[in-house]
Amino acid sequence: MLDSSSTVSCSPDQERGRFSFQHGCEWFDMIRSDWEELTVSLRGKKLRILEVGVFEGASTTWILDNLMSHPESSLTAIDSFAGGMEHQETPTADGDQYKLESLESRFWSNVSKCTHVTKLRMIKALSDDALMALRQERAEFDFIYIDASHVAVDVLHDAVLCWRMLQVQGTMVFDDYTWKGYNEESYNPRVAILSFLKCAAPELKARETQSQMWVTKVPNRIAATKNPDPDLMYWDKCDLTEYQ
Repeated sequence: MLDSSSTVSCSPDQERGRFSFQHGCEWFDMIRSDWEELTVSLRGKKLRILEVGVFEGASTTWILDNLMSHPESSLTAIDSFAGGMEHQETPTADGDQYKLESLESRFWSNVSKCTHVTKLRMIKALSDDALMALRQERAEFDFIYIDASHVAVDVLHDAVLCWRMLQVQGTMVFDDYTWKGYNEESYNPRVAILSFLKCAAPELKARETQSQMWVTKVPNRIAATKNPDPDLMYWDKCDLTEYQ
């Protein structure tokens, strides 16, 4: 479970200057203090970590530097390196703003500078396919970070599959909880994250940080009770006008 009561000594910026991020470093710098505080209790422990969506490796390099010190710890990462929907919809005068053609090589250039890079298993695939494959392997994780597609239905899909692989007392972090990249609520990650929290409420505790949602998986604490009134067995019909 998350514990921020201890203290941790970190070298200045964790030597972040040795990495080269064309896009994506600033966002992680903004939330890095949350990570440093909320992962104190994990330092030095044997951890099985899953990262869904890596982009240039801003968070991957931090995980390798800070959470892989135990000799048996491992990091599994997933990315297609094709970018998300928002990356495809932001053309610029010089073409590819995010330089997706070199994204994978930039990622490897960054993680190769980490001492524990040998503990990294990189799966180049869409999260749909990769997570299903990990489920078939019966993979289990202690810490999961979800930051792949920013489209709500994809976030919800990733969350459900990841939750099945997360161990009790494990942590799952959702990025982009406050991100409003689309005018339509149904596209943004927030609606998916809140829907997931509602569905999995009996077995989680949640904490909102600056822009993320940190969730701890706990033993089921809300037992299901059978509805004794047959007259209240079914919901009333709802107005589906907005879906037609």
